[in-house]
Amino acid sequence: MKEKYSIGQYEFDTYEEYLDGLDDVKKIKSIIHEVDIYDADASLRLYKLLRQNKITFKGKVGNGFFCYVSDIVADNSRKLTIKEYENSLGEPQNSKARTFIGYALIAAAIVCAIIFTVQQIRSSGNAKELEELQSMRQEAQQEYASDYSSPIEDDITSEEQDANAQGDSQEIASSQEVLPQTTSLSILPEFEELYDQNNDLVGWLEIEGTQINYPVMQIEDDNTYYLKHNFNKKRDNNGSLFLDGRNSFATNRDDNLIIYGHNMRSGKMFGTLKQYLEEDYYNEHQTITFDTIYEKATYTVVGAGLSQVSYQDEDTFRYYDFLDAENEEEFNKIISKLNKLIVCGDMDVSYGDELLTLSTCNSYVEDGRMFVIAKKG
Repeated sequence: MKEKYSIGQYEFDTYEEYLDGLDDVKKIKSIIHEVDIYDADASLRLYKLLRQNKITFKGKVGNGFFCYVSDIVADNSRKLTIKEYENSLGEPQNSKARTFIGYALIAAAIVCAIIFTVQQIRSSGNAKELEELQSMRQEAQQEYASDYSSPIEDDITSEEQDANAQGDSQEIASSQEVLPQTTSLSILPEFEELYDQNNDLVGWLEIEGTQINYPVMQIEDDNTYYLKHNFNKKRDNNGSLFLDGRNSFATNRDDNLIIYGHNMRSGKMFGTLKQYLEEDYYNEHQTITFDTIYEKATYTVVGAGLSQVSYQDEDTFRYYDFLDAENEEEFNKIISKLNKLIVCGDMDVSYGDELLTLSTCNSYVEDGRMFVIAKKG
């Protein structure tokens, strides 16, 4: 029989979760020692810090404490509301006053219920729209599967044909000025319909065996819009996966493309990405497919790591600022710094490899971040 670990009313399946629970208990004791959580102002300040993830916990014990603080704040708010009604009426014992207060509280409860219902309906609608997008994507993939050829292969074929056709006039060509060539890319047929719906679309990310199967968006120099909007540009707490607004992914591709997504508790977006910190999961999900609207590509995972957002005036390495390296020396220095953040993997990469980084939040520390790096091919 599998051993169970417990702390009070909480049970844990693994020893690691149990240790996280002990850490949460230690932090909770420290908070209670410093803060009177039953004081209205103090509990509200604490609640805001917890909501803003400025105080974080590791597991269910901490989540339970957060719920407890939320209940205290709600109870204090309710008592304050009743007191304000009574004071404004001047006769707190008056039955009419109590009746009025009762009706007011019932009305408030109805409003809250309506808001909750609207949110549920909106969430359900957004989920249905996403399923339709995924279905469109799958059907388009199947329809155009046999029509795809790599733009790189096309370029090579074209160059070879030109070389054969001009073989007799090389001396003349070499004596003339060589003008730079421009490459014109065409949107893959399988993305045309989706792109017509929203031209912020830059591709599609999928990891087989996971929930990750989403369109990827990008607005140049804007990494905020798709935090709270879906593919159809509707407000959505899940947001969307989006490519860093600084990234170039087409003709002059950056060394490293960075895709961001929310770490949702439901598992949506990048909610399951943290599982890459577990060795078995890491080894079983090595292949990532990221097809841009111009080119299909697969990537092999080479590392999963943890980091933290730092302030602009701090002299620290920020993995999320690595887009392009000027030369091999700089590339190797960056990889060396990334290696220090890696929890799983060996970062088996070389200068010239095209990299893909998936980035999301992680509450192991305040402003924590978790990332997965993969190389093309």
